[in-house]
Amino acid sequence: MSMNKSFALCALVLTLTCSLPAQPRRGRAVRGNIAETTRIINDCERRTNTFKKTLDRALGHDNVRLGQGREDELNREASRLENQLDKVGDSWNRDHNPDSTRDHVRAAIAVANDIDNAMRRNRMGPDAEREWAAVRAELNRLAQTFNLPRIR
Repeated sequence: MSMNKSFALCALVLTLTCSLPAQPRRGRAVRGNIAETTRIINDCERRTNTFKKTLDRALGHDNVRLGQGREDELNREASRLENQLDKVGDSWNRDHNPDSTRDHVRAAIAVANDIDNAMRRNRMGPDAEREWAAVRAELNRLAQTFNLPRIR
């Protein structure tokens, strides 16, 4: 093999090898994708915090009437989701281990399914509904990253 062909082959292999970690791997949390997974988790935590505040405001308006018991339950579910996502972040930041974090993600998705059912059954106002749609999209990205079912 000539020197030019050897050089070209080495350059091609190096280019392909260097470009692989930069490509996001969909549907899998892997060690080579720590930064992307961390970003997705952080996005979910931020969105959930914003949603909880928006939901509190929506439930305080007169045009949203679920009954005090249902409002309290929805607020508790939003707090549970926020707490569960804190556990996801803590678990991931501790050791970047997808297997140990997956259970916390699964629990967050379960809580989110309950909230999603309530959001679909009741009118919460455009701000809360818009924020929930953003949370649901972020959580579905998180579910996909950890190979879990999306929010129904």
